[in-house]
Amino acid sequence: MSDSNRAKLVGRRGELIAELFLQDLKPEFVAQTTGDFGYDFLVGFPNSKGGINNIPVAVRATERLAQNRIPLPRRVYERFAYSNIPVLLLVVDVKENRIFYSWISPVDAGGSREPETVMIRLTEIDDSTKEELRRQMAA
Repeated sequence: MSDSNRAKLVGRRGELIAELFLQDLKPEFVAQTTGDFGYDFLVGFPNSKGGINNIPVAVRATERLAQNRIPLPRRVYERFAYSNIPVLLLVVDVKENRIFYSWISPVDAGGSREPETVMIRLTEIDDSTKEELRRQMAA
């Protein structure tokens, strides 16, 4: 199997795991994007005022996650960090079926040493962080 085919399969597996995870959060909807917006999903959660909180979700898949951090190209980071709505980054370790997340914000860039890359700190999702994440999305 070629490296590009393997990368596509890893990416697709990560998207499927992320989509199942998002469905488990019981949103109003999960929509997969069809264009190159930088986001993979748009998720809607009902809020306490009767509206819908729309949240773009970007998914990255990996077979090896080092130290609960992932690099993002600076242009991708800036697109997410300076959007008018918060962007949720889900990182899926497809070998261990583990999911990590981060809300992308301008403060994430503080520890970057390379001008072209921003290291994003991630939080592993377990039962308690899953519920906290759902509350954040519906707030």
